[in-house]
Amino acid sequence: MRILMIGPDAKAKGGMATVIANFKQYFNSENHDIRYLATWKEGSLLTRMKATVVSVLQIKSRIRRENIDIVHVHMAQDGSFFRKALLILQAKKECAVVLHIHASQFDVFYQKSHPRVQKYIRYILGKPDKVVVLSEEWARFYNELTEVPVSVIENAVEMPAVNKYNPDARNVIMFGRIGERKGSYDVLKIAAAVGQRFPDVRFYLYGDGELEQVSTKLEELHLENVILGGWVDAATKETILENAVLHILPSYHEGLPMAILETMAYGIPNLSTAVGGIPQAIQHAKNGILIEAGNTAKLEAEIIQFLGDKTMRKQYSEAAFTTIKNRFSMKQYQQKWEKCYVNMEGIT
Repeated sequence: MRILMIGPDAKAKGGMATVIANFKQYFNSENHDIRYLATWKEGSLLTRMKATVVSVLQIKSRIRRENIDIVHVHMAQDGSFFRKALLILQAKKECAVVLHIHASQFDVFYQKSHPRVQKYIRYILGKPDKVVVLSEEWARFYNELTEVPVSVIENAVEMPAVNKYNPDARNVIMFGRIGERKGSYDVLKIAAAVGQRFPDVRFYLYGDGELEQVSTKLEELHLENVILGGWVDAATKETILENAVLHILPSYHEGLPMAILETMAYGIPNLSTAVGGIPQAIQHAKNGILIEAGNTAKLEAEIIQFLGDKTMRKQYSEAAFTTIKNRFSMKQYQQKWEKCYVNMEGIT
């Protein structure tokens, strides 16, 4: 079968681009040939608009010329929804469509939309032949909006051969777009208290987003143990992981963050919140730590306890590594998608 995968350029920033990059690098099937069409590229407004316009203009001709059987659309909320809606409407006239939703705040996006926009959202969600989401929690949400079958395929990552975790590392890291949704400001609220107990520990926040606002806040609070690391490439990330004792992501809204899966695959325990699909990867007090979003007192207490207990760090690391190996590996991921594609065979 021939699949046309639609979404951001694999070299773009963000979890959705990482998923597509993983498809490009690791998906290897004798029965399924995946081609790619980028709807978003990093760069100027003109560059981004050009990618969108070109994808809209090309999709029908590519489907026909390449005899595409299934269009696999990656979608989030806001602008991503409206861009992909145009492509879904065109693709559906030509072949089968599977809609793969990564959105971390689609519920908020839907609830804040005008009733006419909500009607359009439901209309678009009714167009694909199958909807795939990242967790059972999100499946329940989308089942209220569409009669199209909704299934769950969790994100996955490539596994290192061995657990590389260093329990004596002193860096607490955070990957993702910096801002309120990811809980970045909650980290600033507890950094000083953690620093008093563990003066050698540093918090590194990696990603783009509200860098200027957070930098201003760091100066106001006189925080010297929090460093903004910016966006990092794969080679730099390897060094960062080698020196990380804990990955934190105290988010308020999520799908199933690639950052959590990637760090767990490295053996790094995670502290996150019980939102979206995160509880499917992190089991509290077994392979990591889960708290309620916005509970900064608990965030502070759990980090301090974790940093003071080497046995806990080792146990969580082994359990995290095993969790990814058993449930979130690329091999299993490919098998799930191959089954999805096969089940859609013959749909037009």
